[in-house]
Amino acid sequence: MRGVPATDAPSWLTHDPRLDALVAPGHRMSELRAWADAQGIPESGDAPGDLDAPLIDPRAPRLYQREAVDRWRSAGSRGSVVLPTGAGKTLVALLAIDAMRCGACIVAPTRALVAQWFTQLADAFGSERVGAYYGDEKEVRALTVTTYHSAFTLLERWGAQFPLLVLDEVHHLADTTSGDARAWHDHLRIAPAPYRLGLTATYPDNRDDELRRLVGPVVYRKLIGEMTDAELARFAITRRFVPLTPNEEAQYAILTERYESHMTRAGHRERGETPADAWRMFAASARRSPEARRALRAFHEREQIVRLAAGKLHETQRILRAHPAEQALIFCGGTDAAEGVSRALAIPMITASTPASERHRLLARMASGEIRAVASVRVLDEGWDVPTAKLGIVLGDSTRGSSRQHAQRLGRLLRRQGDAVASLYEIVAAGTYEFLASQKRGVGVKRVSEGQLGFGM
Repeated sequence: MRGVPATDAPSWLTHDPRLDALVAPGHRMSELRAWADAQGIPESGDAPGDLDAPLIDPRAPRLYQREAVDRWRSAGSRGSVVLPTGAGKTLVALLAIDAMRCGACIVAPTRALVAQWFTQLADAFGSERVGAYYGDEKEVRALTVTTYHSAFTLLERWGAQFPLLVLDEVHHLADTTSGDARAWHDHLRIAPAPYRLGLTATYPDNRDDELRRLVGPVVYRKLIGEMTDAELARFAITRRFVPLTPNEEAQYAILTERYESHMTRAGHRERGETPADAWRMFAASARRSPEARRALRAFHEREQIVRLAAGKLHETQRILRAHPAEQALIFCGGTDAAEGVSRALAIPMITASTPASERHRLLARMASGEIRAVASVRVLDEGWDVPTAKLGIVLGDSTRGSSRQHAQRLGRLLRRQGDAVASLYEIVAAGTYEFLASQKRGVGVKRVSEGQLGFGM
């Protein structure tokens, strides 16, 4: 802004001598416009182009999807919408884009999700209006999809073309465990987009200070229990405990003693304010202390015993036999576990190293009924739709008890198909650290699952 003395301007405007103008971070654009309008100061320059295409989508929006968009618009077109996995958050975004009729930048956490968004936007508004910006792909159009890793570069140069930001899986922008902002918040600060929509199934409550400041508050929220039967499939969660074999149990005890005795002698837990601090101190000491390295190796070997416990594989086979007509997703805690399940059961696996084309091919074969089950490590936790799968088996997690990951895995099974009931089994190694992790990850689902069935086979 030029021509206004700094003393008369809002305090968040500062003078930049290179431009001889008052400047502010991009996220202040809507405040700046409101202040300038109140002062009678006209805006110069070209306004961002309108989106000249109506939404073409054969799906009839459900009432809650319309409500979500209406609430978001009533809040100044800023804020987050929280809906369970499988409830149609993508359609909410398409409705919001259609309502605003302006350029939009859609930010997703993975390239696989970028590809899904590109397809959905092209089908809804025409492929000639959709571009992608990540890696070697650098095509900017009225509707442009990017990753959180590439968003800063895109918005730094072309941010003025996108009055609307759509942030998929916005929980990735939660504050750190210490309460600090993340580096990914920078692209929200520089973007001049006055309209911002966050989408997630697992909102980071109590870790959203920067998110609320840069995106807005939660404007609409529905939980799994509120939507079961009405919009999502009914579901049943069953926990199965399996013992370690005598040899596994003996090895587990030896490795636990080696790890715990070192932690006690080193005093990391006493000196660390949080478990995360204690772990960071331990990991740092392993770089210079042979004893700490042996303890760290024992820790990882102990986790491997739990991931690969023979009882888990036997119980998985029993569950699959008990559900002969169901297609299954088997969620593993590590690539080694997925490989073991894949070999033993002769089923394909999908990991981070599986090419996107192969993932699409496998999931398409599953949708057509050619494949009975697939083993996965994290890849299918978020963003992938496998509507035909109504059986989930959790053999371990990669987060030591995250209720967010657990809810996302359950959400993979909740696309409603007639009266089909989704079944999620947790197989837990009894007498190990996994018991507590299982208790922790189930808390978030239990809190919202009033509508679930209370039985399991």
